[in-house]
Amino acid sequence: MEAKANHELTSNQTTSLELLSFACVLAPVSATLAAMNIAQFFYKLYVTDASGQPKQFLGTAFPIVPNGGLLTCKHVVNVVLPTGSSIAVFDNEFSRFTPLSSPPIFSANSEVDIAYLPNALARSKAEYFPILSPAELKIGEDVYSFGYFAIGGDSSSIEQGYFAGEIVNFFNHERSTDVASFTLPYDVLEGMSGSPVLTYHSGPKVVGIAIGNRSSRILASEIVEYKDSRREFKESVNRIVEFGVAHHCAAIRSFLSQVGAQGFQVSAGRVQVPGL
Repeated sequence: MEAKANHELTSNQTTSLELLSFACVLAPVSATLAAMNIAQFFYKLYVTDASGQPKQFLGTAFPIVPNGGLLTCKHVVNVVLPTGSSIAVFDNEFSRFTPLSSPPIFSANSEVDIAYLPNALARSKAEYFPILSPAELKIGEDVYSFGYFAIGGDSSSIEQGYFAGEIVNFFNHERSTDVASFTLPYDVLEGMSGSPVLTYHSGPKVVGIAIGNRSSRILASEIVEYKDSRREFKESVNRIVEFGVAHHCAAIRSFLSQVGAQGFQVSAGRVQVPGL
Protein backbone atom coordinates (compact mmCIF):
# COMPACT_ATOMS: atom_id res chain seq x y z
CA MET A 1 0.00 0.00 0.00
CA GLU A 2 1.30 3.44 -0.86
CA ALA A 3 0.74 6.86 0.66
CA LYS A 4 1.63 9.80 -1.55
CA ALA A 5 3.81 12.43 0.04
CA ASN A 6 2.24 15.82 0.72
CA HIS A 7 3.95 18.84 -0.78
CA GLU A 8 3.46 22.32 0.67
CA LEU A 9 3.29 25.07 -1.94
CA THR A 10 3.83 28.76 -1.52
CA SER A 11 2.58 31.25 -4.09
CA ASN A 12 3.18 34.98 -4.20
CA GLN A 13 0.12 36.73 -5.61
CA THR A 14 -0.99 40.27 -6.31
CA THR A 15 -4.07 41.78 -7.93
CA SER A 16 -1.92 43.52 -10.53
CA LEU A 17 0.30 41.29 -12.63
CA GLU A 18 2.34 44.29 -13.74
CA LEU A 19 3.34 44.94 -10.13
CA LEU A 20 4.17 41.34 -9.31
CA SER A 21 7.82 40.85 -8.47
CA PHE A 22 10.15 38.30 -6.97
CA ALA A 23 10.61 40.44 -3.86
CA CYS A 24 10.35 37.31 -1.71
CA VAL A 25 13.51 35.80 -3.20
CA LEU A 26 16.34 35.58 -0.71
CA ALA A 27 19.05 34.37 -3.09
CA PRO A 28 21.69 36.72 -4.56
CA VAL A 29 19.50 37.22 -7.60
CA SER A 30 16.85 39.11 -5.61
CA ALA A 31 17.96 42.60 -6.58
CA THR A 32 17.63 41.86 -10.30
CA LEU A 33 14.42 39.85 -10.06
CA ALA A 34 12.70 42.40 -7.85
CA ALA A 35 13.00 44.85 -10.75
CA MET A 36 11.82 42.37 -13.39
CA ASN A 37 8.36 43.00 -14.85
CA ILE A 38 6.86 39.52 -14.72
CA ALA A 39 4.24 40.44 -17.32
CA GLN A 40 6.95 40.76 -20.00
CA PHE A 41 8.53 37.34 -19.47
CA PHE A 42 5.92 34.74 -18.46
CA TYR A 43 2.78 33.89 -20.43
CA LYS A 44 -0.24 31.59 -20.12
CA LEU A 45 -1.47 29.44 -23.02
CA TYR A 46 -5.13 28.60 -23.53
CA VAL A 47 -7.55 26.93 -25.89
CA THR A 48 -10.04 29.62 -26.93
CA ASP A 49 -13.36 29.22 -28.72
CA ALA A 50 -14.52 30.88 -31.95
CA SER A 51 -15.41 34.06 -30.04
CA GLY A 52 -11.95 34.25 -28.46
CA GLN A 53 -13.06 33.24 -24.98
CA PRO A 54 -10.76 30.93 -22.94
CA LYS A 55 -12.02 27.37 -22.53
CA GLN A 56 -9.00 25.45 -21.25
CA PHE A 57 -5.71 26.44 -19.64
CA LEU A 58 -2.82 24.58 -21.25
CA GLY A 59 0.44 25.70 -19.64
CA THR A 60 3.22 28.27 -19.47
CA ALA A 61 5.45 29.83 -22.15
CA PHE A 62 8.31 32.32 -22.18
CA PRO A 63 10.09 34.53 -24.77
CA ILE A 64 13.31 33.05 -26.13
CA VAL A 65 13.99 35.39 -29.08
CA PRO A 66 13.60 39.18 -29.40
CA ASN A 67 10.72 39.08 -31.90
CA GLY A 68 7.98 37.61 -29.71
CA GLY A 69 8.83 33.95 -30.31
CA LEU A 70 7.87 31.85 -27.29
CA LEU A 71 9.09 28.50 -26.02
CA THR A 72 6.90 25.92 -24.30
CA CYS A 73 6.50 22.13 -24.16
CA LYS A 74 5.36 20.03 -27.07
CA HIS A 75 2.80 18.20 -24.94
CA VAL A 76 1.30 21.54 -23.88
CA VAL A 77 0.33 22.64 -27.40
CA ASN A 78 0.15 19.33 -29.27
CA VAL A 79 -3.58 19.06 -28.65
CA VAL A 80 -6.66 18.24 -30.71
CA LEU A 81 -8.72 21.40 -31.08
CA PRO A 82 -12.51 21.46 -31.37
CA THR A 83 -13.90 23.03 -34.54
CA GLY A 84 -13.52 26.80 -34.43
CA SER A 85 -11.12 26.73 -31.48
CA SER A 86 -7.50 27.87 -31.43
CA ILE A 87 -4.48 28.03 -29.17
CA ALA A 88 -3.96 31.53 -27.83
CA VAL A 89 -1.47 33.38 -25.66
CA PHE A 90 -2.77 35.67 -22.96
CA ASP A 91 -0.78 38.85 -23.61
CA ASN A 92 -0.27 40.19 -20.10
CA GLU A 93 0.92 43.59 -21.24
CA PHE A 94 -2.23 44.28 -23.27
CA SER A 95 -4.68 42.06 -21.32
CA ARG A 96 -5.87 40.23 -24.42
CA PHE A 97 -5.86 36.78 -25.98
CA THR A 98 -3.77 36.47 -29.13
CA PRO A 99 -4.41 33.36 -31.26
CA LEU A 100 -1.33 31.70 -32.71
CA SER A 101 -0.91 32.92 -36.29
CA SER A 102 1.12 29.85 -37.26
CA PRO A 103 1.22 26.30 -35.87
CA PRO A 104 3.72 25.31 -33.17
CA ILE A 105 7.02 23.96 -34.47
CA PHE A 106 8.22 20.62 -33.08
CA SER A 107 11.46 18.68 -33.31
CA ALA A 108 11.79 15.80 -35.76
CA ASN A 109 12.88 13.79 -32.69
CA SER A 110 9.67 12.64 -30.99
CA GLU A 111 11.43 12.45 -27.60
CA VAL A 112 12.07 16.21 -27.52
CA ASP A 113 9.30 17.82 -25.49
CA ILE A 114 9.86 21.38 -26.72
CA ALA A 115 7.73 23.57 -29.00
CA TYR A 116 8.57 26.89 -30.64
CA LEU A 117 5.81 29.43 -31.19
CA PRO A 118 7.10 31.98 -33.74
CA ASN A 119 5.82 35.55 -33.33
CA ALA A 120 3.27 34.22 -30.88
CA LEU A 121 2.26 37.70 -29.66
CA ALA A 122 1.77 39.06 -33.21
CA ARG A 123 3.63 42.24 -32.31
CA SER A 124 7.14 43.56 -31.86
CA LYS A 125 8.75 42.63 -28.56
CA ALA A 126 12.25 43.29 -27.25
CA GLU A 127 12.23 41.28 -24.01
CA TYR A 128 13.45 37.68 -23.97
CA PHE A 129 15.61 35.33 -21.92
CA PRO A 130 19.17 34.58 -23.08
CA ILE A 131 20.41 30.99 -22.74
CA LEU A 132 23.38 30.03 -20.57
CA SER A 133 26.27 28.41 -22.41
CA PRO A 134 25.68 24.68 -21.71
CA ALA A 135 29.26 24.03 -20.54
CA GLU A 136 28.71 26.46 -17.65
CA LEU A 137 25.85 24.51 -16.09
CA LYS A 138 26.82 22.16 -13.24
CA ILE A 139 25.10 19.74 -10.89
CA GLY A 140 24.24 21.67 -7.73
CA GLU A 141 23.58 24.92 -9.63
CA ASP A 142 21.05 27.23 -7.96
CA VAL A 143 18.00 27.38 -10.23
CA TYR A 144 14.49 28.73 -9.99
CA SER A 145 11.23 28.75 -11.92
CA PHE A 146 8.19 30.97 -12.08
CA GLY A 147 5.02 29.86 -13.81
CA TYR A 148 1.32 29.19 -13.69
CA PHE A 149 -0.41 26.10 -12.38
CA ALA A 150 -3.87 24.67 -11.76
CA ILE A 151 -4.31 23.23 -8.27
CA GLY A 152 -6.23 19.96 -8.47
CA GLY A 153 -6.34 20.24 -12.25
CA ASP A 154 -8.99 22.99 -12.12
CA SER A 155 -8.10 25.08 -15.19
CA SER A 156 -10.59 27.76 -14.19
CA SER A 157 -8.54 28.60 -11.10
CA ILE A 158 -4.97 29.42 -12.09
CA GLU A 159 -2.32 30.33 -9.55
CA GLN A 160 1.21 31.57 -9.99
CA GLY A 161 4.30 30.65 -8.02
CA TYR A 162 8.04 30.71 -7.56
CA PHE A 163 10.06 27.53 -6.92
CA ALA A 164 13.79 27.23 -6.26
CA GLY A 165 16.56 24.80 -5.36
CA GLU A 166 19.66 23.11 -6.74
CA ILE A 167 20.00 20.81 -9.77
CA VAL A 168 19.98 17.20 -8.56
CA ASN A 169 21.56 15.40 -11.52
CA PHE A 170 21.96 15.28 -15.30
CA PHE A 171 20.67 12.43 -17.48
CA ASN A 172 20.23 11.46 -21.14
CA HIS A 173 23.34 13.44 -22.14
CA GLU A 174 25.09 10.25 -23.20
CA ARG A 175 22.20 9.38 -25.56
CA SER A 176 21.83 12.64 -27.46
CA THR A 177 22.17 16.38 -26.93
CA ASP A 178 18.63 16.68 -28.26
CA VAL A 179 17.18 14.99 -25.16
CA ALA A 180 19.73 16.14 -22.55
CA SER A 181 17.86 16.68 -19.28
CA PHE A 182 18.26 17.25 -15.55
CA THR A 183 16.33 16.65 -12.36
CA LEU A 184 14.89 19.56 -10.38
CA PRO A 185 14.52 19.63 -6.58
CA TYR A 186 10.87 20.74 -6.89
CA ASP A 187 7.76 19.36 -8.59
CA VAL A 188 6.56 20.62 -11.95
CA LEU A 189 2.88 21.16 -11.14
CA GLU A 190 0.15 20.83 -13.75
CA GLY A 191 0.37 24.00 -15.82
CA MET A 192 4.02 24.63 -15.00
CA SER A 193 5.14 22.62 -18.02
CA GLY A 194 6.82 25.05 -20.38
CA SER A 195 8.15 27.26 -17.57
CA PRO A 196 11.75 28.40 -17.88
CA VAL A 197 14.34 27.08 -15.43
CA LEU A 198 16.60 30.05 -14.68
CA THR A 199 19.83 30.87 -12.93
CA TYR A 200 21.85 34.01 -12.35
CA HIS A 201 25.07 34.06 -14.37
CA SER A 202 26.02 37.62 -15.34
CA GLY A 203 22.29 38.29 -15.38
CA PRO A 204 19.30 35.94 -15.57
CA LYS A 205 19.80 33.05 -18.00
CA VAL A 206 17.66 30.13 -19.12
CA VAL A 207 19.25 26.79 -18.23
CA GLY A 208 16.30 24.54 -18.98
CA ILE A 209 12.59 24.16 -19.67
CA ALA A 210 10.35 22.32 -17.20
CA ILE A 211 8.69 19.32 -18.88
CA GLY A 212 7.29 17.04 -16.15
CA ASN A 213 8.15 14.85 -13.19
CA ARG A 214 9.85 11.61 -12.23
CA SER A 215 8.99 9.73 -9.05
CA SER A 216 10.80 7.55 -6.57
CA ARG A 217 9.42 5.27 -3.86
CA ILE A 218 10.79 5.52 -0.33
CA LEU A 219 10.09 2.91 2.33
CA ALA A 220 8.42 4.72 5.23
CA SER A 221 7.75 1.75 7.51
CA GLU A 222 7.66 -2.02 7.43
CA ILE A 223 6.10 -4.57 9.77
CA VAL A 224 7.20 -8.20 9.55
CA GLU A 225 5.30 -10.90 11.40
CA TYR A 226 6.35 -14.57 11.64
CA LYS A 227 3.61 -17.16 12.12
CA ASP A 228 6.07 -20.02 12.19
CA SER A 229 9.49 -20.82 10.82
CA ARG A 230 8.15 -21.11 7.28
CA ARG A 231 5.58 -18.34 6.92
CA GLU A 232 6.26 -14.63 6.92
CA PHE A 233 3.72 -11.80 6.66
CA LYS A 234 4.98 -8.37 5.66
CA GLU A 235 3.21 -5.02 5.48
CA SER A 236 5.02 -2.05 3.96
CA VAL A 237 4.09 1.61 3.75
CA ASN A 238 5.84 3.68 1.09
CA ARG A 239 6.02 7.37 0.26
CA ILE A 240 6.16 8.53 -3.35
CA VAL A 241 8.53 11.46 -3.79
CA GLU A 242 8.37 13.43 -7.03
CA PHE A 243 11.08 15.56 -8.61
CA GLY A 244 10.67 17.85 -11.59
CA VAL A 245 12.39 17.18 -14.91
CA ALA A 246 13.69 19.76 -17.37
CA HIS A 247 15.36 19.67 -20.75
CA HIS A 248 18.93 20.99 -20.46
CA CYS A 249 19.98 24.26 -22.13
CA ALA A 250 22.07 22.15 -24.54
CA ALA A 251 18.83 20.56 -25.75
CA ILE A 252 17.18 23.99 -26.06
CA ARG A 253 20.06 25.36 -28.13
CA SER A 254 20.03 22.28 -30.37
CA PHE A 255 16.26 22.49 -30.84
CA LEU A 256 16.22 26.19 -31.72
CA SER A 257 19.01 25.69 -34.26
CA GLN A 258 17.18 22.77 -35.86
CA VAL A 259 13.86 24.63 -36.24
CA GLY A 260 15.54 27.74 -37.64
CA ALA A 261 14.68 30.16 -34.83
CA GLN A 262 16.41 33.50 -35.31
CA GLY A 263 17.84 35.85 -32.69
CA PHE A 264 18.31 33.61 -29.66
CA GLN A 265 21.44 34.29 -27.60
CA VAL A 266 23.69 31.70 -25.92
CA SER A 267 26.25 33.24 -23.61
CA ALA A 268 28.15 33.00 -20.33
CA GLY A 269 28.52 36.79 -20.20
CA ARG A 270 26.10 39.64 -19.77
CA VAL A 271 23.54 40.07 -22.51
CA GLN A 272 21.82 43.45 -22.80
CA VAL A 273 18.10 42.74 -22.83
CA PRO A 274 15.40 45.25 -21.90
CA GLY A 275 13.82 44.39 -18.57
CA LEU A 276 16.64 42.16 -17.30
